[in-house]
Amino acid sequence: MFTLPAELFYVTRTLLEGQLARSNALARTAFDSGASLFDVNANLAREQLAAATAASNQLLFVRDPQDLIGLAAVQSHQALNRVHAYGRGMAGVASDLNTRLGELGKDFAGTLSRTSIE
Repeated sequence: MFTLPAELFYVTRTLLEGQLARSNALARTAFDSGASLFDVNANLAREQLAAATAASNQLLFVRDPQDLIGLAAVQSHQALNRVHAYGRGMAGVASDLNTRLGELGKDFAGTLSRTSIE
């Protein structure tokens, strides 16, 4: 007669522990993705600062308009390369997040099907 509350407690505790583990895994994935986004943005800011410093130093030594046009062309090409690298970095973060969330979803679905059978 007293086994029902004990079993109910065990089942409730098991379900709550499983939900907590899934929540922790999801939070860890979100945090890791946020850290990756921060890294990509920090690298972009560092590269932009270095490029701006280099461009300002080069502008100090421009003597004629053709040099200025050539410098502008080189700087715009480098800026486009940085934009492409930033896009690739963001796509990599999004792809990694998609993969990790897919794995978590499969793990969660497997856990739910096992839990419902028991």
